[in-house]
Amino acid sequence: MNETDITRQQKTTASTCKVCGESAQYSYYGAIVCRSCKVFFRRNILKKSTPLRCDYDGNCEININNRRICTYCRLTKCFAVGMTSDLIRGPQTAKHRKAESRSSTVTALARINEASLIPTVNLLRADQSTLSVDQWNQISNIVHCFDTYSGFAFVENFVKEQDTLPLKSRFKYSSVSNFFTSVMTSVQLVFEKNRDFLSLSAHDRNTLLHHTVEYTTGVGVASMLCQVQLFANPSFFNSAELIFRPPAVASFVRLIDQLDPDVSVVKLMCAILSFMTSRYTTYSSTVAANLSDVTAVIRIQDMYGDLVWRYLLYKYNYRDAVLRFFNLIKCFFLMNDSIAEAYETRKYADMINSVIESTEHMSTFEG
Repeated sequence: MNETDITRQQKTTASTCKVCGESAQYSYYGAIVCRSCKVFFRRNILKKSTPLRCDYDGNCEININNRRICTYCRLTKCFAVGMTSDLIRGPQTAKHRKAESRSSTVTALARINEASLIPTVNLLRADQSTLSVDQWNQISNIVHCFDTYSGFAFVENFVKEQDTLPLKSRFKYSSVSNFFTSVMTSVQLVFEKNRDFLSLSAHDRNTLLHHTVEYTTGVGVASMLCQVQLFANPSFFNSAELIFRPPAVASFVRLIDQLDPDVSVVKLMCAILSFMTSRYTTYSSTVAANLSDVTAVIRIQDMYGDLVWRYLLYKYNYRDAVLRFFNLIKCFFLMNDSIAEAYETRKYADMINSVIESTEHMSTFEG
């Protein structure tokens, strides 16, 4: 370490890194930064090639959690907070040192600026963390539709009615079986009332109904049972195991425990599943082959996928948004496991057929 570095680091102060926000004490290269950003800046200043680029149009928010994601934006922020290459080199002649510093800075800036000339596939637009008025309206409509038709009031009333019964008479097999059939039918109506669903042809709506009903009703019911904690009741739990088999219930309980605590995210997940064009169980054929306009269905599902991602970015930081989105995928596979296990019983298949028949009857009657 040269004399300048020693003198500069004799004065310490409790502060935060100007680049990423981590705890910092010393000034390195012209700004108070942490050791990680110090090393990062030096390493990139000394590089002579490899142009940098940002996949998000240079709008990354650099913090302690995501500072390693985008070199372009992190280096740009280093310069913005006052870091300079003048203090990087060891003892040299003043003239040579200044020339080296100027050259290093110019090289680093060129690597940043050159990125704008490189065409990139930008999966998220510049306003990645924003939602338009139309998108907020879409979210509001989905949440409102779910709250209106999902039958949560029915779930609450069921719990209250059971609580009035003698302990030995609560949550018997027949009442729990009827409960699941009724609440699954109510949840499915949420998607029958969806405006994007109604924009499809009757044939495609019917096809999606037959191929996604297990997923939409499963996640929808899981969300409501999570709120009332019914599976914490031993009598309800035992009856559910008799109906669906213990492995199916175990997977379903894991799904409930894994659901995002933000109920709006779960409702958006249900909307995505209602337009699913592929199946992952061994009990049904590919959906896409039976759709008359598969492009329209995929476009709607992609729109919902983008919507939930933007919602997560708006409410949470980038790291948490990624983790929560990944968690939705985990929930899907847990739901898939539960469905595969439940289909080993005739009762579950009868419930699904009952939901389909009730939904088709309702659609025909309203039509």
